Amino acid sequence: MTLRSFLGLVRDRWKLIVVVTLLAGAVSVGLTKRTAPVYSSSVTFVVSAPDDLSNVIQAYQANLLSQQKVEMYANLLTSPMLAKSVVEEARLPIPASVVQAGISAHVVPQTVLLRATVTSDSAARAHRIARTISVIFPRQIGELERPAKDATPPVSIRVVGQPSYSSVPVSPKPVRNLFAGLGLGLLAGLTLACAARSLDTSLKTIDQLGKSLGGKPVLGVIPYDREARSHPVPMGAQLGGVRMEAFRKLRVNFEFMQVDRSRKVFMFTSALPDDGKSTTVCNLAVALSPGGTRVIIVECDMRRPQAGRYLGLPGGAGLTDALLGRAELDDLIRTGAADAVDILTSGTLPPDPADLLGSRRMAELIEELRSRYDVVLLDMPPTLAFADATAVGRYCDGAIVVARYGKTRAEQVRQVTESLTSVGTPVLAGVFSMAPPRLVAGSGNYYAYQRRRFGLRIGRAPLLPRARAGAQALSGGAPAGKGPRS
Repeated sequence: MTLRSFLGLVRDRWKLIVVVTLLAGAVSVGLTKRTAPVYSSSVTFVVSAPDDLSNVIQAYQANLLSQQKVEMYANLLTSPMLAKSVVEEARLPIPASVVQAGISAHVVPQTVLLRATVTSDSAARAHRIARTISVIFPRQIGELERPAKDATPPVSIRVVGQPSYSSVPVSPKPVRNLFAGLGLGLLAGLTLACAARSLDTSLKTIDQLGKSLGGKPVLGVIPYDREARSHPVPMGAQLGGVRMEAFRKLRVNFEFMQVDRSRKVFMFTSALPDDGKSTTVCNLAVALSPGGTRVIIVECDMRRPQAGRYLGLPGGAGLTDALLGRAELDDLIRTGAADAVDILTSGTLPPDPADLLGSRRMAELIEELRSRYDVVLLDMPPTLAFADATAVGRYCDGAIVVARYGKTRAEQVRQVTESLTSVGTPVLAGVFSMAPPRLVAGSGNYYAYQRRRFGLRIGRAPLLPRARAGAQALSGGAPAGKGPRS
């Protein structure tokens, strides 16, 4: 894994990493609080054998004997015999086995020093046991090493470090445990992040989307904007924002796609609902209209129509009525979004839209719109969920697939491409919606500079009066823009 790949992993999965790290830290703190404190007290002995300093050989032999004895004495410190004697001498209210389990012996390397450490759940008891050991243990060694009753032992042991007392527990150590928990949590978080990234097949880059489309270009990357739910079509001061600039770039690339061939009818679809399809269609139409392009949106999504509401038009007669011959086409086409975009709304929702959209009358209607407008944008329902897009696809010049960043999977886009191609509808390109601002190269920094340099205030812009009235009429008085995105 390269450094750039690692930093990308942290950037994309930082929430998971932080949550796992904090959770591990919280578990560490909880376990630390539930652990009973342990106190310790230590006493140090020195083992020596009588020697004659004037005789080098005798001094060496005495030192060698002391080193051999100190190893044996370390084992005796943890023996049941000593523990039993300590309990009897100190009159402790605990079994000898508990005292034995709390005694440990350590030989200081390259010396004849022997250190005994006593641990207990009470600082006073640990000190009391260590003090008792400092008295009893040399006496026991003297009895074991004395060859005769009145003889002098060949080896002696005495205390050189009196039993220590500390009211600070040696275990648990909250700070150490906390950092250990956070460290383990960080490693676990990074491991889970790597696993999640390897299992995640959702689209995260433009290259991934292009490969899923069979090598087709990506016309634009639309950044995520929390205002898009309440203001799907930017108006007023929002026209100078990053999101609208992304739609202008989409318009430029869209116009380049029409240079070599005379294409007029384009179908916009997606793999799943809430991929930003209707929002993309409406904003692209708004971006195309100022250049003198005659553009119309046909709301073919009869499952959950949204385009008319986004442009501030209430429900009423529309595409269904035109296909059934209930009204003339000129009477059904309306204008929304500051009188700049024509739209043919869905009209009355039929029980089976696919049959109606695949009818011969639909083909005739599209040909009539082709003769009147420069660009016809068909807002279709998701391809994987319904057959509507494949039914209409044969009447279009091509399809543009909208994919949502981090939600739409590569396999789903490939299925959409295969479904449309199988009925003769060429997939021309794709659009990345709701992408993080970092994918829109430099736009955020530029507009932040523009607002500071020229004193622009780009804030929330209200919907047009007609848009607000139409949205409220459609939702029964509810504020506009609170419905789901499509």
